[in-house]
Amino acid sequence: MRSSAHFNRSAIFCAMLIILSFIAGPAVHAQDIGLGALAGQELEDEVLDTETSPETNPDEEDLWEQQAADLGIPIVSYFRMKGVEKGFYPVITVLESSRGVSKLYKRLNRNGLNVISFIHPEDEKLYLCNSRFDSGEEALMAARRIVEEGKNTIIELLVVENEPIDPAEPYSRQPESSTASTNNTLENKTVNSEPKAAPNAIIKKADQYFEKMWYADAAELYELGLERNPEISSPEIMERVADAHYFNSDMERANFWYEKLYEAAEEDLSAEYLFKYSQSLKGLGKYGRARRILKLYDKKVEGSPVGRYRQQEFLEREATLDNILDADEMFAVKNLQINSEYSDFAPSFYEEDKIVYASSLDSAFFATRRYKWNEQPYLDLYVARMNEESDELNSAVKFSKSINTKYHEAAVAFSPDHNTMYFTRNNFGKKLRRDNHGVNHLKLYRSQKVNGEWSEAEELPFNGEDYSTGHPAVSPDGKQLYFVSDRPGSMGETDIFTVDIYEDGTYSIPKNLGTKINTEQKEMFPFFTGTKLYFSSDGHTGIGGLDVFEAEFDEEEGFQDVKNMGKPINSGKDDFSFIVSEETQKGYFASNRDGGKGDDDLYSFERLFPEEVNENAIAGVITDKITGDRLPDAMVELLDENNIKLKEVISDTDGGFVFEDLDSHKKYHLRIQKDLYAEKDKFIETEENNLVYTDITMSKLEELVTVEDGIKKLKTEMIYFDFDKDTVREDAALELDKLVAVMEEYPSMVIKIAAHTDSRGPKAYNQKLSDRRAKSTRDYLISQGIDAERIESAIGYGESQLLNECDGSVRCAGERHQLNRRSEFIIVDM
Repeated sequence: MRSSAHFNRSAIFCAMLIILSFIAGPAVHAQDIGLGALAGQELEDEVLDTETSPETNPDEEDLWEQQAADLGIPIVSYFRMKGVEKGFYPVITVLESSRGVSKLYKRLNRNGLNVISFIHPEDEKLYLCNSRFDSGEEALMAARRIVEEGKNTIIELLVVENEPIDPAEPYSRQPESSTASTNNTLENKTVNSEPKAAPNAIIKKADQYFEKMWYADAAELYELGLERNPEISSPEIMERVADAHYFNSDMERANFWYEKLYEAAEEDLSAEYLFKYSQSLKGLGKYGRARRILKLYDKKVEGSPVGRYRQQEFLEREATLDNILDADEMFAVKNLQINSEYSDFAPSFYEEDKIVYASSLDSAFFATRRYKWNEQPYLDLYVARMNEESDELNSAVKFSKSINTKYHEAAVAFSPDHNTMYFTRNNFGKKLRRDNHGVNHLKLYRSQKVNGEWSEAEELPFNGEDYSTGHPAVSPDGKQLYFVSDRPGSMGETDIFTVDIYEDGTYSIPKNLGTKINTEQKEMFPFFTGTKLYFSSDGHTGIGGLDVFEAEFDEEEGFQDVKNMGKPINSGKDDFSFIVSEETQKGYFASNRDGGKGDDDLYSFERLFPEEVNENAIAGVITDKITGDRLPDAMVELLDENNIKLKEVISDTDGGFVFEDLDSHKKYHLRIQKDLYAEKDKFIETEENNLVYTDITMSKLEELVTVEDGIKKLKTEMIYFDFDKDTVREDAALELDKLVAVMEEYPSMVIKIAAHTDSRGPKAYNQKLSDRRAKSTRDYLISQGIDAERIESAIGYGESQLLNECDGSVRCAGERHQLNRRSEFIIVDM
C-alpha cells in the first residue's frame, strides 16, 4: 500500500473521511492501515452487491408521498439520470457552480448534516443532498428531522430510478403529479425533451472511482480523459487528479497538477491545496519553493484561532528544516531482502527474536481480491525471525489463521508477556460494514493466547461505526495502549490517543495526546518505549511526506518537544511505523522512498555513536532556536536531583558537550548558560550502559520580547501555581529567572504583570486568587534584584479575559482550560 493509502498513511484514517467531490478527499496509505488504506476500501465483487435499486412497498409509497405533500416538500423523479446512484435524496440546495461551496459544506456538516453532492447531468448544476437513502420513507424521515430541528430547509426529494435505457435517448425528468399541484416550484422546472450531450464518460468513471477512494484507477482515468479532451479541464477536475496522485504517493504527478492549480488560482488557492502543493514539492526535494508556498499557506490561515502565532511558527519551522537538512546522519539504514514487490510495513517486536509485520505478498499470488486505493492486494500479518548479525528478517510465514481474514489485518502490538495482541482490521461481519457515506472504517481488535493458540478476536469498546481506530502501541509496562483515530475530538485529520489498560481487562476513556504531539494534519503509527514516543506525521516540520519524529516523556511534565529524526530515517517520501530497541539502538521502519523493491518496503537501522563517547553518558549539541547555528562556549552544568552541581563543561566549537561516567537510571538536571541568551534547563535520565543524546535549543534574550495584538510582551513558558495556592513553584522560578535576565539586559524596561485563571470556580474567588498570584510573582522578581519601580502594576483579572470558548457554557478538556491559566508580562517602556 502507499503511504497515501495508509491513514494517508496518513490518509488511512483520512480515507475514512468522505469529502465532497470538489473538496480534497482523505489521504490514505498502506501504512495507514495504515488507517487510510484500509478504511473505505471496497471489494470489486462487492460493488455490485451495494448498488441495489431502491424498492418500496406500494402502500408505503402512497403514505410517504402523501406525507411529503402535507409538508410541502416536492418529489421529483428521474428515470434516466446517468452517473448518479439509484436512491432517494433530500436536496438541501442547488448551486450554479462549486465556487465557495467548501465553506457551505463545512457549515452544513457542523450542523450535523451528512452532505453528499453530485453534478446533475442535465442542468449541470451542483446538488447538495443530505445523504442517500434506500427508501422514500427513510429519506422523508431524515428531511422531516432536519426541518424540525432547524438545521436547514429541504427544497425537494429527488428520486433517481434509472431504469435501463438506450444510451442514445435523452435524459428524462418527470415531476410527480401528487406534489406538482401543491408547490409552484415544480411548475417552474420544465422537462427537457431535447437530447443533451453526456458529460465526458472517462471523467465520470474517474469521479466514481475517486469517490470510492480507488485512487490508482481514478488517477489513470483522469489523466486519460484530460489527454483526450484537454478543453474539459477545470479547477475541480485538476483538484481531483492531483489528489488521486497525492493519496497514492505519486508526488511527481501530484506536483504537476497542483502546479497547474496554483498557476490558475494563485492567491485564491485554498489553504488545503497550498499545504498539499508544498508537501508535493518537498517530496521532490524542492525545499526552497516549498517554503514560499508555505508562507502563502500561513497567510491564508492567519484568520484561524492559531493564526496570531503563525509568523513566529513559520520562522521556527524554516530554521528547523534547515537544521534537519544540514544535520549529520546518525543512523545506518538498509533495505531488507524479505521485501516483496507489494506493500510490506508496520513491524512489531514479538518474543525474543521475531518480528510481526503486514504484507500483501501471499494474496498477490493466490487471490484476485484487491483494495482499490492503489491496486494492492489485501494485507495479512506475517511473522519472521530476526538475524542478530545482519538484521535481516528470515523464514516469514503467515502469523495465525485465526487472526488473518480475507480483509485487511495490520499494525499489531503485543503485551509485555506476548500473550495479548492488539491489531487493526476492517470493520466487517459477514461482509464489510459501511457508514452512511459508504465508507468502511477500521477498528482495533484484541486476541489472547490460550494453550498456544490465538483466540477469536474481539473488538475494543472505544471503536466507532463512523470513524476509524487503529495503529496500536502498548507501553513497556502494559498499562497504556496508544492508537490513532479520526474520532470526534481530533485536532487534525488523524490524532494519537491513549487509554489506560486496567487489570480487569477494561479501558479508560480515550485521551488525546494534545497539541505537543498532534497537529492540524496527520499523526500516526505510535511506538512508545517508556521514555520516548516515536510516531509519523506530515504536520510537524519535515523533509516531505510522512516523517518519523520522537518526543521524550517525563512522568511529571509529560511529552516534551517533538524532534525530527532526520536523514536517512526520513526521506522526501513517506517514512513510518518506526520501532526501536532502546537496548541495542537497532530497529525497523517502513518507507516508500525511491530505490525500494516494492510499494512500501521494510528497512533496518542502527544508530551511529561517536567513538569517543564512553558508555553511560549524556551528550548533546546546543543550537540557536531561530537560526539553527551551533553555539560554542556555552556553560553546561550537570546537577543532581537536589540541584547540587556535579560537573560543568564548555560547549566545543560545534556546540557539542558530553558528560561521561554517570550513574545508570538516574535523573540529572542540565543548566545551560550563554551570554545574550536566556538560561535553559533540561531534565534527563541516564540508561544502563548507554549514551543518552539530547538536542538543546536556546533563545536570545531579545527574542523573548514579542508583539501580540500590537502589545509588547515578554515571552515565557507557562507560569504554573499549585491548585488553590499562590506560592511561586520551583519550575515557575526557573521561567521567572529568564524574565529577570531580560530585564537586567534592558535596565530601562518597565513591565506590568497580569495573572489570569480559567473559568472553573466562583468568579469572585478566581479574581482574588489571580490577584494574589500576580503580587506573588512581583515579589519574586523584586527578591531577585529587580527594582520595584520597574514593575508598574501586578493585577489579577480572574476569568475575565479567556483565550478561548471555555467559559463554562461548553464542555472543555483540561488542556483547553490550561490555556487560560496564565501570567502575562506586558512591556510598558523599554
